[in-house]
Amino acid sequence: MDQLITFLEIAKQNSFRQAALRLNLTQPAVSAQIRNLEAELECLLFHRHRVSLTPAGKEFLPFARQMIALWEEGKKTVLETQDLLQGNVTIGISSGVALTVLPRLLRYFRDTRPKVKITAHTLPVEETIQGIEEGQLDAGILYGQKAGPTLQSQTLFYDNLILISPVDHPVSAHSFLSLNQLRQLPLISLTPNTPERQWLDQLFHKAGIYPEIIIELSSVEEVKRMVREGLGPALVPLLSLDPSTDENVRRIRVPELTTQLPVTLLYPQGPYLSLSLQRILDDIQGIYPTTDS
Repeated sequence: MDQLITFLEIAKQNSFRQAALRLNLTQPAVSAQIRNLEAELECLLFHRHRVSLTPAGKEFLPFARQMIALWEEGKKTVLETQDLLQGNVTIGISSGVALTVLPRLLRYFRDTRPKVKITAHTLPVEETIQGIEEGQLDAGILYGQKAGPTLQSQTLFYDNLILISPVDHPVSAHSFLSLNQLRQLPLISLTPNTPERQWLDQLFHKAGIYPEIIIELSSVEEVKRMVREGLGPALVPLLSLDPSTDENVRRIRVPELTTQLPVTLLYPQGPYLSLSLQRILDDIQGIYPTTDS
């Protein structure tokens, strides 16, 4: 590789002496490297009287540049791989999927990449997207978010909606309800700007149903808490339910709600994505049965 670097520097300077100065080598060392390279290629690369490339040297020049570029890319890959083993990754996660995603994610990196520090923030969708675009977050995990002009998305897995109710609410007497029965049922819900609510509104609109929303909250955890407090039923993502805290709510199936809501990994596009981060994202995708979005 040193011979190629020397060759390129002489071609640039048209001088063995100037190349030696630039490379911090003696001129005899530079001359020896070129002689060895010429011997290996079995051709003369430079005219010596007035230093310039020979026809063979001109033909070899682009290949030398490519080999140096590949060498630099290889070094970068190795360094980024080393950085990966001790890297820091900051992820924004929707409250609805945090319970499902975080234990598995953190356990995986604890066991397989113990020097990678994962920092997870439970954030609204807009803040997660903004954080990724501004470089404050490396990635986001949220419900149903499609990629934007500077972002890519990968579906990790799918979730479904389920109706939950206080145990003393009249609707808790049912094990399932039809979608039509929700018409007259006052509901606690997420705010309209959340992907879970937008997905639910699309399903209702398609069925011609416009339920009465009595309380709107910004996170799934807040919605579940209001249900536990006895303020009314709500439709929530199934995977958001925690057996340890949500055991005092009644689960009621709505069979028509079969459309699945994707849980999506969101991250920067191509040139904004380092190789080390790409490998960590590959690890995250590998934890779950992935499907291209």
